[in-house]
Amino acid sequence: MYKILIADDEQLMRDALQIMIEKVPGFEVAFSVGNGEDAVELCRKERPDIVFMDIMMPGMSGIEASKRIYANNPEITIYILSSYNHFDFAIEALRAKVKEYISKPVSCGTIRTLLEKFSHHAQPELICWNMTLKVLKEKDFKQMYYQVPEIVQELFRTCGVNREQVTTAAEQLGQNILNHLGHISTRSVDCAELFPLSEAFLASPAGMEIWLFRVMDYVLQQESIRKYELLQNVFAYMNAHIQEEIGLTQIIENCAVSQGYLSRIFKNCLNVSVMEYLHLRKLMLAKELFQYTDLSIADVAFRLGYNESGYFSKVFKKYENKTVYQYKKAAGVTSER
Repeated sequence: MYKILIADDEQLMRDALQIMIEKVPGFEVAFSVGNGEDAVELCRKERPDIVFMDIMMPGMSGIEASKRIYANNPEITIYILSSYNHFDFAIEALRAKVKEYISKPVSCGTIRTLLEKFSHHAQPELICWNMTLKVLKEKDFKQMYYQVPEIVQELFRTCGVNREQVTTAAEQLGQNILNHLGHISTRSVDCAELFPLSEAFLASPAGMEIWLFRVMDYVLQQESIRKYELLQNVFAYMNAHIQEEIGLTQIIENCAVSQGYLSRIFKNCLNVSVMEYLHLRKLMLAKELFQYTDLSIADVAFRLGYNESGYFSKVFKKYENKTVYQYKKAAGVTSER
């Protein structure tokens, strides 16, 4: 169900639009506000799929509100509504990157055509973003680990074999994920700079899973740090030593935190234990090594701090529900070492 925000200072217009919109299957008016400021703030918090925005409202205009919404939420589709059939307004709306400029009064047929067109041509990054946002809101690291392949599968399903479309959709999805940090930080983060999307990642769904996992892990780390500042040192230590044999003892000794407290706040932030988090991080690194090197299972295990390859294989099967060999075959890795 696509969620819609109506922003118009006239209550009768908002009511009429809601009636027309909700006659179209798959769409619901989830939010309704009477000014541009509230529209910007609501989009920042709730991220609707579509906004119907009146161009002339008290205070902030619909054009200015649209510009601010797109600065933080480029994936949102905005339709500008206006009682003024004025060329200059239409040009300004297009410069603000709104989807369409619609003259009032608006008919049921116009609304239906717009929404059916939106549904038919829904961008792959928007579909994937809705799946991703749900995972981010859950703040469950294990769920995220298992959802990443499904998100990537949807990305490739909607884009097909079109490499350019896959690249564009992935880049936008990654930026949307990092824009999610706008809820917890005023610092702008450029996905292309922080997580470059290389040809190796784009070559296969397995590669894209590795890339997407990195982006989402980063965001979940930052959200956890905002809640508990001491996790800054904990994650820094983990990131620096993730390819070594580390456990709770090393972390609490090097990060000056008690085991009980660390376990509680970790569970609270990510809904997993510290060791489970480490295992899942290491398993994704193992997949990367299987994808891009010829290392044997034993070599990969030792490189990631598992002293016994048999134990590593058990951990892999526990979380993946398949053996390493089965994973490599499914991922198209031909080496049988």
